[in-house]
Amino acid sequence: MKKSLLPFLFFLSLQLSAQISNVPFMEYAYENKGCSGFKYGDGSLIFVPNDAFCMEDGSACNGAIKIKYREFHTQTDMLVSGLNMILSRGGKNLILESAGMFELRAECNGKPMKLCEGKSIQVRMKCRRNLPNLEGFVYDEKGKRWIDYDQVYDFSYNKANPKNDYNNWGNAPQNGDPIQVFEAGSDGMETYKELKNIANDLPDGYFKGMNLKTLGIFNYDGVIKDKDAIPMIPEFAVNTGEAIGETVYVAYAGRNTLVTYYASDFETNFVLLNTKGIKIFTKLKDGSYAILPEGFLDKANIKLMQGTKQKFVLEKQPKKPKTKAELAAVTKISNT
Repeated sequence: MKKSLLPFLFFLSLQLSAQISNVPFMEYAYENKGCSGFKYGDGSLIFVPNDAFCMEDGSACNGAIKIKYREFHTQTDMLVSGLNMILSRGGKNLILESAGMFELRAECNGKPMKLCEGKSIQVRMKCRRNLPNLEGFVYDEKGKRWIDYDQVYDFSYNKANPKNDYNNWGNAPQNGDPIQVFEAGSDGMETYKELKNIANDLPDGYFKGMNLKTLGIFNYDGVIKDKDAIPMIPEFAVNTGEAIGETVYVAYAGRNTLVTYYASDFETNFVLLNTKGIKIFTKLKDGSYAILPEGFLDKANIKLMQGTKQKFVLEKQPKKPKTKAELAAVTKISNT
């Protein structure tokens, strides 16, 4: 009697469609009755006022409210999460370099919620790196672009050289304008008390703050200068003759950014920064990756490519990554 091939084909389908896990959320129970403070991992602080969340139709939650929070710090985080480091501003596409990103959501019995009108949440994210002239952005998840959002406040603290204490920690944003430690009003937030309860001591490191009036994905970023971006028209091929994937990714050594290009971008939106250490790669249908040979563009005069057609042959890699670490190793992007 012949054995059915269905179980094998089903297993094969699962193997081919398997995805590397996205960055997981940390979940917190929230009660509307009073102000709440939450600590994420080894540092980030989230301050939430009372009665902060409503259902999407404006009604109250009849059940348990859960806050979900996660952070994105590396090029690999950007890749597995599908975050494109392009800013849409004034009809132009600009490249962003991130000091850190986070996502904040709320659910009532598993159903999405929103911030109630007049309420705001303050997130003080512990960043792994610092950049000058940071700005705040929110992600347009449909357009896959960042848009301008809000001011960034610097809460960085150094225990070895303290300049602030519990009473004035973070009073000044990066542009020097004054700000309250937490927005006052009906919240009644006692920041000093909350900090003592959550952190026990002032946290040491790069901390960047933002006041949120909506939920979503947010970014502390620097905008890479226009003059560094050289436009060209690329043509991509894979050395095996296979078709390239749906997207082509461009990463840069020493720059915490990852730019996603679709075929519709090639004629009008594709640029390369005039720098060394450029990495270009695509994900193929079978789950493997094809990459531009390392160092291929290091000796090229990228400025001379402006406005020209350029062909890039990507080499298929034998290993299909199954973890973020393997993905970083195959594509040569940062995972730290």
